[in-house]
Amino acid sequence: MRRKIILLMTILFVTIMFSCNTDTETKNNGVLPDGDNAGQNNGDNIEEPATEPPVERPNIPDGTDYGGYEFKVLVPKAFQGTNSDFAEVYAEEENGDTLNDAIYKRNRIVEDLLNVKITVVVGSEWHGMTNSVKKSVQAGDDDFSAIDGAYQPPLAYAGCLENLYNAPNMDLSKAWWDQCMIETLSYKKSKLYYISGDIQYYDKYGTACILFNKRLFADNGFDYPYEKVRTGAWTLDEFSQLVKNFGRDLNGDGKMDENDQWGLTENSGAALRVLFGCGERIINLDNDGAPSLGAISERHIQAVMNIGEMLSDKNAVLIADSGQLKHISDPYTDGVYKVFRNGQALFLGSQIVEVAKFRDMEDDFGVVPYPKLDANQKDYQSWTVSYGNGSAYSIPVSNTDLGRTGMILETMAGYSSDTVIPALIDVSLKSKFARDEESAEMLELIFKTKTYDYALEYGWGAGVWNGLYGEYSQLTLKGSDTFVSSIEKQTSKAEQDMEKFINTFDEMN
Repeated sequence: MRRKIILLMTILFVTIMFSCNTDTETKNNGVLPDGDNAGQNNGDNIEEPATEPPVERPNIPDGTDYGGYEFKVLVPKAFQGTNSDFAEVYAEEENGDTLNDAIYKRNRIVEDLLNVKITVVVGSEWHGMTNSVKKSVQAGDDDFSAIDGAYQPPLAYAGCLENLYNAPNMDLSKAWWDQCMIETLSYKKSKLYYISGDIQYYDKYGTACILFNKRLFADNGFDYPYEKVRTGAWTLDEFSQLVKNFGRDLNGDGKMDENDQWGLTENSGAALRVLFGCGERIINLDNDGAPSLGAISERHIQAVMNIGEMLSDKNAVLIADSGQLKHISDPYTDGVYKVFRNGQALFLGSQIVEVAKFRDMEDDFGVVPYPKLDANQKDYQSWTVSYGNGSAYSIPVSNTDLGRTGMILETMAGYSSDTVIPALIDVSLKSKFARDEESAEMLELIFKTKTYDYALEYGWGAGVWNGLYGEYSQLTLKGSDTFVSSIEKQTSKAEQDMEKFINTFDEMN
């Protein structure tokens, strides 16, 4: 009898617990544990509602406490031409601005988790940062723990920066770090001296994109290119046909200038932006991650010829620094930008940072990536650099606690994925810059397809703004007729620079 009573009580207890759990499950999500609806009598199956996957976080060891350590990040003065020297690193307080408040929230989370205080050290103007950082690091000063925003390739080359693969507590395989940068700028897959990722947003601003005038598309019976982008059919040929057939001498004066209609407005960097969109680079990487010059491959030359044919049509393409607007003192603001803003150009090619300049434009515009070379190309590619309109983090070799700095940067990046990045894409770019949901979708695609190039990062071939780079500028300005012979003349200098780079990096940690 006693055993029966115990058995009955156990059954009653299990029944009550099951009932309580069922009520709780039903209140929480309307679905029973086995997937059947609580009030279901007809036997139909009802699917459980989709749930968001758990957010991955950095691995912070139990007991991690840095005792109120002041984590100083060096930034250039007037960083990126903004009103703030340190907008993507530090926010003093919440002020209602979405990005500012996201940075503030991210920093408070990190500070609470690690018991640190994130601050900034404002350095010299951007162009003077390289030399000032070299002097500080080589003197062994410990004035800052990390750097954001300087022109970092020369610092890496001079041995002033830590190899981030050696930084304890930094996991470069995580999605919050820029995997495109890691893939394209990791020397022999084991050496990387500066990095971008969710931890910042200026690096997104330096990424190439195309703006298109939606009214002109609609008035001319063109479909917006969004669907072509989605299906992989947004190609150089599609883009070229739209550009080349759109130029018009609106006032009939026999000359094409800022008063007329254009297929594309750009600057002399156009050829490189289009070339990278075609999946080509100046420098390729072998299977071991070592750089090699790739500018003379058959596919590369095919892309160059097609690009040159399009850009050399000066009845359809308006280039700010080509001399087409030499009568205008500022051919950018009063030239190509004004032409697009006034609804006289189908496309404007540029970088994400320029999108904000058209927030007051009367016509609606959309944003798309640069086109593929052809439909066989696997992915879109969006060229960016770590300097200028971009940014990157690094750790100076003068750092006195590499593990602590690695842990702080890793935590900042890991807790930026659902603070800083949503603020950038879902609010700021969507509501302030882009004017439709499709453009926000395109921006996410552009950010995921960033690509870099050693030659442009490190200035191989007579510097960043001439040499190899200059030949692609000439491709924009004059077409492709002399490209092959001209690029061959620059190859020797580029190969020398590359060989020196390889020898230097082979000796570095």
